[in-house]
Amino acid sequence: MTNISSGELSGYDVVLRALSDWGVTTCTGVTGGGLLHFLQHLTPHPGRDEEPRPEEAPRFFNLGEYAAGFTPLGSYLATGELGCCVATTGAATKLLSCGLSDAKLHDIPAVFLVPLCSTKSEGLSPLQDTSAQGSNIIHQLQAELPGGVFVLDQRTAVVDQLRQAQQRLQQSKPVVLVIEPNRLKLPAGVESCHFPPLRPSTPRTEEVRDFVKSFHAAAEGRRVVILAGEELARVPRAPKLTTRLCEQLGAALVWSINGANGVERRNPLGHGYISFGGNDAAMDLWKSLGEDDVLLVLGACPDEYTVNLQPYPAGKTFVVTGIEDGYGQLKGSFGHRARHEFHQWVTPLDSALHALVEHFQYAPPRTRRALPAPENLNHSPRRPPRTGCVDLRQLFARLDERWAPGTLGFDDVCLSYKDRQYVTQRPHPNARFFSLYRGSAMGNVLGLCIGARLASPDSHVVGFTGDGCFRLFAGCLSEASRLDLLLFVLDNSSYGIVEQALPDILPGLPGPRRHTQLTQMEFGDIARACGWVAFDLKPDLTNLDAILSLHRARAGQSILVTIPVDSEQVLGLNPRAGNL
Repeated sequence: MTNISSGELSGYDVVLRALSDWGVTTCTGVTGGGLLHFLQHLTPHPGRDEEPRPEEAPRFFNLGEYAAGFTPLGSYLATGELGCCVATTGAATKLLSCGLSDAKLHDIPAVFLVPLCSTKSEGLSPLQDTSAQGSNIIHQLQAELPGGVFVLDQRTAVVDQLRQAQQRLQQSKPVVLVIEPNRLKLPAGVESCHFPPLRPSTPRTEEVRDFVKSFHAAAEGRRVVILAGEELARVPRAPKLTTRLCEQLGAALVWSINGANGVERRNPLGHGYISFGGNDAAMDLWKSLGEDDVLLVLGACPDEYTVNLQPYPAGKTFVVTGIEDGYGQLKGSFGHRARHEFHQWVTPLDSALHALVEHFQYAPPRTRRALPAPENLNHSPRRPPRTGCVDLRQLFARLDERWAPGTLGFDDVCLSYKDRQYVTQRPHPNARFFSLYRGSAMGNVLGLCIGARLASPDSHVVGFTGDGCFRLFAGCLSEASRLDLLLFVLDNSSYGIVEQALPDILPGLPGPRRHTQLTQMEFGDIARACGWVAFDLKPDLTNLDAILSLHRARAGQSILVTIPVDSEQVLGLNPRAGNL
């Protein structure tokens, strides 16, 4: 990074100082246009072979914009650290903003940096025109992210704007920094500038006491059910705390796709995932909730894949969230998502969990205690695949037995993000898995894996993607060839999720009118041409252990595994099909 010493700082120096002070170690994207003046201050990221030195951070990792837009999300999900991605204006910004959408929808803080194209006089039509007469890019970004777009075109205001951006990042919201090259490269008249690091929010002690007292009173004599939302995945000791809380309350527990990361596998009251890819025991429990019950939601996620557009059904619903005015709230509340009585507290989840557990240790409420969950959380029959295809039940079960400690996994928008959790039923103690399902952006997995790898080089990073998703990031495989990624491609020559849902949505629709079929590709050949090692998984899984052993042995070498899949083997639930 540019040496920031005494004397006036340029606008670029101030932006770089902010990124560094916020903990950003890597920027990803593609250079060009208005980025040239900014990126000249960054040294290249060496990949996995060498760790960036703090004095040189942030570094630049060259990666196509679509994948780059998801790298800050992978970084944050892996480590809680902030990431940054960049793009020139025009089509590049639009590609980058697919990741921006998911950052907003999943309440993930991230920095997206784009330049304006500048002209020296009115009436000119520059390349990639960003003005109101051209792409009108600022208004496009502001429409998606109101209050989160900061146009750094006034030298004297840059520091204040960056501090405002930091406040939004502190509230788990992404920001867009728009830089104006002709102005930022001039001295900003600032001799020194420091930004405090991002820190966890402080507990609101009085509100926590009020919450514990109110919840205790409501739980007396009632059945309590706990829903673990995805925000719970950000609490380091959440799995042990939720187990303890369930034991104290005798409360059955269900969880969302990402909320599973806040749950222990050995929790005897854990009933599984609900709704999309949900387990039968969890769905039976959820459907039984009524006016006599109390629902405790830890990290609210009333999205379609979790509650299927239905209101919280309990007679008394208590929501605890650490994100003020997060996605899905109206006027700062999830109250519109409850059918009956509703209460909400905004305070860090870790403090709320600790307060509940400590209180109930000495004063447990007299609740209607739930029975332990069955060992097998599924009771509906599922048919095997056609001959020549891998049985995903066996594959996910075998992999679940083999995850090494420190595994980070990501499910792309493919059958995996519906079927993996259905088969495995409970979270793995060695692995954390995430899915960016709210934006439903196919092909996000490579960017997520790269972001996770750069932020957490000692982790085992694995991704599951589909043959349709693969088409969106294949051109970026070369940049990831030495990052030690393990990528599984589910190959069924179709858009499998759509193919499975169509018989329910449009019964009797002839095959040619489904438009779900894909031309077959040799994924292994493509990966090898990009510097990866590649294998075809045998239908009987006899080479699975050899593949996993080779991945462990060849540190630094990314591996792609093609899995022949039967699109007619329906495993996980897809309640959304009934909404279309």
